[in-house]
Amino acid sequence: MARESVVIRLAGESGEGVISSGDILTQAAARGGYWTQTFRTYPAEIRGGPCMYQVRMGKDRIYSHGKEVDLLVCFNQEAWDLHWDSLAADGVILYDETAVAIPAEFQDRARPVRMEKLAKEIGGSSRAKNMVAVGAVCGVIAFDTTPIEELVMRRYAHKAGVADANIAALQAGKDESADLNGSKEITPPVETEEDRVLMSGNQAIALGAVAAGLDYFGGYPITPASDILEWLSAKLPATGGITVQCEDEIASLASVIGASYAGAKAATATSGPGLSLMSELIGYAGMAEIPCVIIDAQRGGPSTGLPTKTEQSDLQHALYGGHGEAPRVVIAPVSVEDCFWATVDAFNYAERFQVPVILLTDQGLGTRMEVISKPDLSKVEQWQRKTAVDVEGQAKRYELTDDGISPMGLPGQPNGQYVATGIEHDEYGHPDYTPEMHTTMQHKRWRKLDPLANGAARHEYYGNTQPDIAVIGFGSTYGPVREAVDMALADGLSVGAFYPRVLGPFPVETVREFTAKASRVIVPEINFTGQLARLVRGEVGITVDSQAKCDGLPFTAEDIHEMITEAVR
Repeated sequence: MARESVVIRLAGESGEGVISSGDILTQAAARGGYWTQTFRTYPAEIRGGPCMYQVRMGKDRIYSHGKEVDLLVCFNQEAWDLHWDSLAADGVILYDETAVAIPAEFQDRARPVRMEKLAKEIGGSSRAKNMVAVGAVCGVIAFDTTPIEELVMRRYAHKAGVADANIAALQAGKDESADLNGSKEITPPVETEEDRVLMSGNQAIALGAVAAGLDYFGGYPITPASDILEWLSAKLPATGGITVQCEDEIASLASVIGASYAGAKAATATSGPGLSLMSELIGYAGMAEIPCVIIDAQRGGPSTGLPTKTEQSDLQHALYGGHGEAPRVVIAPVSVEDCFWATVDAFNYAERFQVPVILLTDQGLGTRMEVISKPDLSKVEQWQRKTAVDVEGQAKRYELTDDGISPMGLPGQPNGQYVATGIEHDEYGHPDYTPEMHTTMQHKRWRKLDPLANGAARHEYYGNTQPDIAVIGFGSTYGPVREAVDMALADGLSVGAFYPRVLGPFPVETVREFTAKASRVIVPEINFTGQLARLVRGEVGITVDSQAKCDGLPFTAEDIHEMITEAVR
């Protein structure tokens, strides 16, 4: 019997083609009309160490990467040793016959595949080993290999014989699993005229930045944010923008602030260690009221930590990191599709409120490949900063206005010049250290963000809006929470989820209203100390059940569902 979705996990040594195999399957599934979502984990070393790629594909929209594995593909013995306990009760195993020994109790659902042997016979080397594995997977799930063959032909069109060898390896792999063909058959997708695209969170962020009007990007490579710099380096010049790879993270943000001072929409991208280096400049941008966007793709910490694993442990750093108190906005997108729209929001908030905006993603979300509805560019709004026009005499760059937002002069504008100083200043930007001026200017700078705290920001709800069991989270945990809420609603429970997309300033009254009737408030997050739980307790003053973990892996829907059911026992 065909299944509506299937979870496939490929595992082996870095360099064996595990990641490329997963990418090929995911791209082919998307081309075939399926919804997909992936999760990958790999070592920090350039070569060597265990890596894993999990893809879930189905005829309906996918919100999480799944838990129990329907089809496990082992490239080596370590892959089996690390992942056998993730198998579903009826899960099937494909393994390289020369590299893996499967215990007797699993033999009835395990099939050897001559991955390396066939690759050498067909192509003269083991480089096509991954294509043999992909072919075997296609046989088991009864997947038409035509989209894969088209991908291979496009990729190797310039290399004589390479495409043919890879397609031959693909078919040979499919033949290897002949006795299992269709045992995990997936239901054909529903035909639709909806435009869909396959992209990662990082690609969605880069595309959102371009749609928002990005003029300048200054960055320094760091896992897992490097994709953004790479994508924009190739694409931004076509829209008239400039991308610069700087010597370090400090220089990156300094150049972004300089570009913004000159009137450009500007951004950078980094991860936790880079955000630490940027702290002083983030405070400076808040003090000088210069718009900028900083993308923080969180990874495991502290220090160098777990560079290739996912974590949500930069929340407090993003909200409070730095000396003194300067305004900033912190946004956390909840999906790959939302990465696009949250990036547009980030630029709009930066420009309108003249503050640094930190876009908080993580390794799991940034590198995840997901089929999404194609963003409708006609719905993109581009907000512009308030500028000084036809100023007579010297402009009051930091004019005390009702909403705290002052007109911003630009270089070359008549009488619009000013000094963007980090020293406390008066309305003209002249240094002024008096207690009265510092108090006045702090009120001015923070007052700008009142609209975001009081209803202007978009947030995400799912399930009951005033539930008995309330789930509050942020960022990439939304997908599994959404699926878990569906499970709990099917159980007859009163459950709802609230995901503040803007975490700073925190929507205190919105959370109070959402939790007004809740007997339990559950806060799942991927960090050690429960940073969001602390924030909710401190800002809202309610008791919460912190469900924090720091194993470098995302939650599954089953994990969250168990938390919910335990809350009502």
